Amino acid sequence: MDSQICALNERVARLEKANRAMKVVVAVAVLGMAAMSSTPQLLAKTVKKLKAFDAGVINAEQINLVNGSGQIVAVLGTSSSGAGLVFVDQLGRWILALGASDNGTTKTAGLALYDGNTVLPGKGVTRATVGISKDGAGLVALNGEGNPALTSGVSADSTSAGSIVSDSNGYARAGFGNASNGSGFFATDSNNVTRYVAGITPGGTQAGSVTYDATGKPQLELGGVGDGSANGMLALDATGQDRLDAGYSSTEGGGALVKDSTGSVIWTAP
Repeated sequence: MDSQICALNERVARLEKANRAMKVVVAVAVLGMAAMSSTPQLLAKTVKKLKAFDAGVINAEQINLVNGSGQIVAVLGTSSSGAGLVFVDQLGRWILALGASDNGTTKTAGLALYDGNTVLPGKGVTRATVGISKDGAGLVALNGEGNPALTSGVSADSTSAGSIVSDSNGYARAGFGNASNGSGFFATDSNNVTRYVAGITPGGTQAGSVTYDATGKPQLELGGVGDGSANGMLALDATGQDRLDAGYSSTEGGGALVKDSTGSVIWTAP
């Protein structure tokens, strides 16, 4: 029985490692989306004045689109690294901006939406962005302070995708994702300590979860194999010593054992 529990513990540990990897994938998506979100704003702010008109073709660095009353409703312009289009309200406050950029080393394209206008009250900060680059594609929703609250992304080769929810401090509080090594979920507390991780291997052959204490140490580990032939749990103390082991195996049956702080077995059942 003890060997079965040890083997299960190793499987859960592998699942935990796989889910940490997925958390990194999502974290990378956050950085990529943050970079994408700056592209439309940069392009819109660098548009220049109207330059020239040719017969049948308009050549310009900036074109102002106006309504029937002559009010500017959108500005189309270029910069040294790309082009952008900005939509504004009656007071000239930004509503939406989109653009594409190529600075020679990085190519990006994106769209950003803002508050502080007739569509959404606020401080005039970015509230949502959609973008693509060589790293993939993603979406970011931001809070009223302009900080990311929800981030979703997919890698360029489509092998991994994920989403995370962040709090006002910028900590990732919960997330889920899928990659070549499996699918998983994580949750953290307000101190940015991971408190729960769960995952499953790509083919469903193994699944497990780990609960952590406030210091980030494992408290409870659960896991099992896909065909139901084995499953179990481990309860650990603050030192990392497993104190309660329980499990079932189709070949060896079920059982449980209790250990003291040194790891010595003090009770078993059956």
